[in-house]
Amino acid sequence: MHQASNAGSPHLIRYSPVFLLLLCLWLSGCASPPHRAAGSASERSYHSNIQISGRILVRYQQNGKPQSLPGSFEWQQTPDSLTIALLSQLGQTIATINQTASGASLQQAGQETRYASDLDSLLTESLGWSLPVSGLRDWLQAYSRNPQGQRTALAAQDNIEIDTDGWHLRYATWEAGADSPRPKRIDLQRSTVQAGELSLRIAIDQWTPQ
Repeated sequence: MHQASNAGSPHLIRYSPVFLLLLCLWLSGCASPPHRAAGSASERSYHSNIQISGRILVRYQQNGKPQSLPGSFEWQQTPDSLTIALLSQLGQTIATINQTASGASLQQAGQETRYASDLDSLLTESLGWSLPVSGLRDWLQAYSRNPQGQRTALAAQDNIEIDTDGWHLRYATWEAGADSPRPKRIDLQRSTVQAGELSLRIAIDQWTPQ
């Protein structure tokens, strides 16, 4: 006797192993690629010859009153020398700083050039606030130094913070460089006798290793 089929039973479809393999390959090809993590500190190189330009905002106190100085900067560094230009928002040069193995100089508009062996002290006396030039040679490239003077690359992580040479640094943001991440914005803070609570906000716009 003929047995009727169960209308409620699902129809089973058998696929060949080759078809299933092709389906898996197709699905994997359509899937979104995984997010690539930021490069590790070991992937970054320190550049002894480099040009950096960007914007800077300085906040400090003068005669007990808060002061704010927005502007831009141009930084040109070699193993034996350093030249920094500080500019106003309108592009006028506020100060030009030069440092070599023999000493340092500061040129301000309308004033005679001043010379000193200690650049950081010279800038504090002349500008009214401290620009940690010696430290920025490393910090702009996200390096710090241990007590033995050896450089260590910082991890490329947003909001990573360090305390060094009396300054508190926060690497707020990073951006992709040609071969590795590089700092985009750095915030520096410290308490000073001359300028009270001093803060520097540095935004790097151009980075040109040579």
